[in-house]
Amino acid sequence: MLQRYIVKSKQIVRQSYFFWAGFMTHHGIDASRRFLKFSVSGSAFLCGTVLMGSAPDAQAAERGEKTRQKMSPCRIQHKDAGGRQVCGKPMVSPETTAAIAEAPVAQSPDLASTVDGGTENLRVYGTPRSYTAPAVEAWGKTLVALKDIPHSISVITQQRMEDSNMLTMTDAMRQINGIRVLPGSTANSNFYSRGYQLTTSIDNTPNAAGTLNNASFDLSMFDRIEVMRGSAGLLQGAGGAGGVVNQVTKKPGKDFAASGSASVGSFNNYRADIDLTVPLNRSKTLRFRTADVFQDNDYFYKYAHNRMWQAYGALEWDITPSTTFLVSHAAQKQNIDAPYYGLPVTTTRTLWYGGRDANPTPPWGYSNYMTQQTIASLTQKFWGDWSVTARGTFYDQSYNTLYNEPWTNIDTQTGRLTYKDAGNFPYRGTNTSRSADIYATGSFRLLHRTHHLLLGFNYNAYNTHVAYGAVNSDALYSDVSINNTAVVKKPAAGSITYNPADGAEGTDDNAYQWGFYGQLRLELIHHLSLILGGRVSRFSEKTRDGSPSPESPWKTTANIHGQLTPYLGTVYQITPNLSWYASYASIFTPSVGRLTFNGEGLTPQQGNQVETGFKGEYFHGRLNISTALFRMESVNQPVQDPDHTSFYITTGPIRRQGWEAQVDGQILPGLDVSIGYTYLDTKVSNPKVSDFGGVFSPHHMFKSWVHYNMQQGRLKGLNFGVGLDAYSNLRGSYATTVQGGYMTLDSVIGYRFNKHLKLQLNAYNLTDRYYYERASGVWQFNFPAAPRSFMATLRGTY
Repeated sequence: MLQRYIVKSKQIVRQSYFFWAGFMTHHGIDASRRFLKFSVSGSAFLCGTVLMGSAPDAQAAERGEKTRQKMSPCRIQHKDAGGRQVCGKPMVSPETTAAIAEAPVAQSPDLASTVDGGTENLRVYGTPRSYTAPAVEAWGKTLVALKDIPHSISVITQQRMEDSNMLTMTDAMRQINGIRVLPGSTANSNFYSRGYQLTTSIDNTPNAAGTLNNASFDLSMFDRIEVMRGSAGLLQGAGGAGGVVNQVTKKPGKDFAASGSASVGSFNNYRADIDLTVPLNRSKTLRFRTADVFQDNDYFYKYAHNRMWQAYGALEWDITPSTTFLVSHAAQKQNIDAPYYGLPVTTTRTLWYGGRDANPTPPWGYSNYMTQQTIASLTQKFWGDWSVTARGTFYDQSYNTLYNEPWTNIDTQTGRLTYKDAGNFPYRGTNTSRSADIYATGSFRLLHRTHHLLLGFNYNAYNTHVAYGAVNSDALYSDVSINNTAVVKKPAAGSITYNPADGAEGTDDNAYQWGFYGQLRLELIHHLSLILGGRVSRFSEKTRDGSPSPESPWKTTANIHGQLTPYLGTVYQITPNLSWYASYASIFTPSVGRLTFNGEGLTPQQGNQVETGFKGEYFHGRLNISTALFRMESVNQPVQDPDHTSFYITTGPIRRQGWEAQVDGQILPGLDVSIGYTYLDTKVSNPKVSDFGGVFSPHHMFKSWVHYNMQQGRLKGLNFGVGLDAYSNLRGSYATTVQGGYMTLDSVIGYRFNKHLKLQLNAYNLTDRYYYERASGVWQFNFPAAPRSFMATLRGTY
């Protein structure tokens, strides 16, 4: 057996040598350089063969693709700004180009986008039933192949969302490699990567919506979710050290298409959505798309109920063949009864395991949100592949909340605690964000090489206003069971006011940043690229007492000029399928909207990150593999104040390092996988620091999802999948609040009756594991995960 394996390996190496030797001779590479290059690329090819088992087939396909390319003097045609047909050299790899060519167009108009950055503009169509994307926008403002980016990146595609039945941003982020989800309430969660919080961008424009603990939009309006792990300060400015979540909204297609679904599930969960795209004129230069959803559901914890609707519309107009205007608007109304903020710890500082359906909020509590977002952009194409894009984002949210927080911890023996009317927490306010981004991208020739340039400027303004009501009643509820908080009565009418004479108060927080940024991708030699980048930022934040309090003078909490955020990276294409990369990025993260108990602002978090790894693209881009080593050092990471959980403190120096690996895509016809593993080691200068805000993440995180569609026979149309996630110990706020390692199992089974109709049943936490997803609070923020549940979905497409 071993001997046959050795013989086969020698044959593969010999065949690959002859192929490379012929290829290099054809391109004028002498014998000594040929041997040196083969020693590197051949070793990598052999490793890929051992791992993949089918690399010779992939190589044969690549050779066939190269042969087809050589037969045509003009491999790719496109129209320039004047409408003339011209030839161009593809920016993306031949494998990616093949995937683009093979992908169907009409079935999924939302997956179409334009690749800018080479010497042409290509129309990219991701395969409708794919778990990976040929390129992403999160790193360079334009679509760039995954293996050409010196960063760790994951993508949640439409097909992945459908198979796993992801409905919210929290659902999606739970499935992404290396991401830790920290629930904040019924309406929102915070997301951490490598121990740092992620920030968000909408269509590549930085947005404060993900940094203000807001209710987030439903996934129905997004085409895909791109997550770049690691420092994202180059394009984000004051971005999170953990990386950025780029939410790519759905765009209109040129052909009519419609889809919709109806779902029913555990906890009285009812949901319906529709997605429609239609051209508005005969030439299809004016197009419209809408994605709307309604949901009504309870939760696994008592009393809570949610009613939500969301409407999204996008209008795209090709003013000229080279000028495109796009405007979209999203509106979401969400009313939550008895909002859930997690459980308090027990009197012995342990987690409560006496019933995960307990809800400390009485049934009369509420949290209501109204969220709106408008995005407008104008793109002008110039000569070659040069273009300029200007985009503005307008985000507004208002909310009104009332709940009663327990006055004492849960008695370890009896499960009872005390409530007071003084523990009521009434507040209302607004969150607004204004963002503008203008940038130019394109390529140029220098020294017989093609290089790519990105230059831009963006501006972001964040404003929050919170009014805290006064409670003028003193009722006491002692000996209340945590499993029956309905006995706690709502304060009498008129006892809650927003009158400053009664003690009501408010705060205003205003922050803005702007900066110039640039990214230059230089092709130093064949297959070796050097990426240089930098950003110069201006950041300012100020706070004051606001309505209903008498307005006080503004107090500056941060005022930073000329903050430089450098970036350096390199990518070497070892083979057409395999690349090695390394990068350095700095960390600069002001703490927008976070104050100390004394009302002071927090010192910005600063540090640096280094990362290196390998990326592979196989089967014409249908399978992507990556692995990375990273090390991050920072100071002043904000964490919740253990004594005043609505306020924050900062940590001392923190060092984090680890490695991760992921596989996404199709490994066999009909067999799609998404598998990832992350190891993270955290060292804090003060080992006694409590984890009240995500300082520590599990050492080990493993996430997997495998899905198979029957390809033929009587069972054709049947599909099924299984997901297995595993985590090591999760450190909590105290040494006694540690969630031990656990594993969860999800699954799906479905049947496609025809090309228009599909039925599926999803199951979550099949083993009904009782565990805590977050353990980082005293009076709240300890979240048991949901028990076993199911959801059936009937989906139609046309």
